[in-house]
Parts: sequence; structure tokens; C-alpha cells
Amino acid sequence: MRFSGFARAREVIDFAVEQSESVLESVSRVNMALAGFPRPRLQAHFSDHRGLIGYSDFYWPEFSLIGEADGDQKYLDPAFRSSRTAEEVLLAQAKRENRLRALDLRVCRWDWTTAISSELLRDQLRAAGLPAGSRQQISAPIR
Repeated sequence: MRFSGFARAREVIDFAVEQSESVLESVSRVNMALAGFPRPRLQAHFSDHRGLIGYSDFYWPEFSLIGEADGDQKYLDPAFRSSRTAEEVLLAQAKRENRLRALDLRVCRWDWTTAISSELLRDQLRAAGLPAGSRQQISAPIR
């Protein structure tokens, strides 16, 4: 016997993951699903001949696309910069992205303003080459 709401509860459990490292990443995932994008791999590991490059927030291997959701705190809050200046954080990010591009990968970045808007996120990911299909079953966008 199935209880009322069983299918919806199963859907929510199937969508929930532990790999999201921030609320920004979780909000992004919900709006990706609402826009009908394929599910990304989360926290994918990348390395090259020099060793570890890092982990991506989102990765779509079939489209050679990495997605990164970063809040302003990453650059502006000293607690998030690990005693580096904002300039050092940006330089390290540029070097990391150059190594990823050398692996024939593209990187698409967005912030809170984009993440909380399913339309803005959809437009940005489409511009990066990610096709949107049918909307996944999630009740409402996060705004």
C-alpha cells in the first residue's frame, strides 16, 4: 500500500545529495532542474600532468562544461580567502581555469543573482552550450 505523497517524497529523496558544498550550489541545482538541464556531476575531480587541479561545483562531461557558483564572499571576505588577497584569489582562479581549458573543458561561472533566477541561470548555461530539455519535477523555483 502506498501512502499519499509517496511518489513526491521519493522524488525529493532522489534529488537530495550530500555533495553540495553551499546553499548557493543547492539553489543552482534546483533552478537547473526547473530549466530542464541534465543533471550535473557534483564535485568532480580534475587533474593534469602537474597533479590535482581541483574540484568543480558542477560538471557535464558530455558537454565538456564545468559550472562554478561563487558568492561574493569568496573574494571579499578574508575568512573565505585563506589569508590571500582578493587579487591572489582571482589569479589562482585564472591559473586553475587555464589548466582546465588545456583539458578541452569550458568553465561557466555565476553568482547569487544568477543562481536565484531560473531564467538567468537558464540563459547563462544555454549560452555556455548546455542544452535544456524537459523540466524536472520540482514544485517551484527558488527566488
